[in-house]
Amino acid sequence: MNKFLKTVALATIPLCALATAPAFAQPKYPTQQVRLVVPFPPGGSTDALARLIGEKLGARWKQSVIIENKPGANTMLGTDMVAKSAPDGHVLGIVTGSHVINPLLATTKMPYDTQKDLTGVMLLTGFQMALWAHPTFSAGTPTELLALARKERVDYAAATTQSYLAMELLNSMAGIKLNYVPYKGSSQALNDLIGGHVKLMIDPVSQAMLDHAKNGRIKLIGTLGKRASDLAPNAPTFATTVPGYDFFGAFGLVAPAGTPPELVRFIRDEFVAVMKLPEVAERISSIGQEAILSTPEDYNAYIRSEGAKWAPVVKATGATL
Repeated sequence: MNKFLKTVALATIPLCALATAPAFAQPKYPTQQVRLVVPFPPGGSTDALARLIGEKLGARWKQSVIIENKPGANTMLGTDMVAKSAPDGHVLGIVTGSHVINPLLATTKMPYDTQKDLTGVMLLTGFQMALWAHPTFSAGTPTELLALARKERVDYAAATTQSYLAMELLNSMAGIKLNYVPYKGSSQALNDLIGGHVKLMIDPVSQAMLDHAKNGRIKLIGTLGKRASDLAPNAPTFATTVPGYDFFGAFGLVAPAGTPPELVRFIRDEFVAVMKLPEVAERISSIGQEAILSTPEDYNAYIRSEGAKWAPVVKATGATL
């Protein structure tokens, strides 16, 4: 995934530079308030990103941008709201890798079709993932965690199905069994981690999480990408203990299928313009994310490629929701 995201980022630099000069006539948009649906509770990194962008877009458009938190059903509840909205750009949704993973893991019919009912607008950001633990957790490094998991039951909290599948891949590659405890959002999982109700959690590397670790509320076991995190360059990576393992997350923006291509392009360019503002770019970096800013075409290609990538993992691990 890292290689794909870097390729997308490089390919879209010239397009980003032209974001303020679209080749088509500007649509009459928005004509009413815009709802940006976040499939998680308030307080997590997805919510923080959405609120920051929404505030700047509202000022730019002179229309309110409402952040609507709709957690539940492994992010499907919020995404379903977007899928069933009018294709006029006034309801948009932020999605994670679960957008691709849910159809692979579902054992019953989903309320929407990822490919047919939604269209990708852009990849927004990419981010490093990590395993965080309660200070009393006996393991402190990837090697110690794997050794512990071979001796006793270890549960972990996760807020997305892609995180769950990434952990199933780790289980398979490392020959262990870490047990999934699903949460509707990262903020709820973090509260339980700090309170000691769960001892392990998978979540993005962010300055807020590192501050909790610095203050002794939690500790960082290791990052899950094959390269070190920019925010935590000295943290061990699981790839050093489990060669070949790599998990890197991403946030995307989707719209209902049938949204006119010229409107999709305009919305994408407006998001790019806001995300390139110095204060927004600085905030994105401070929460441990990297702006991707892909084209709609590249994002839809990414969605298809991720489905192809994870399908054999689902088959090999037997993972289901």
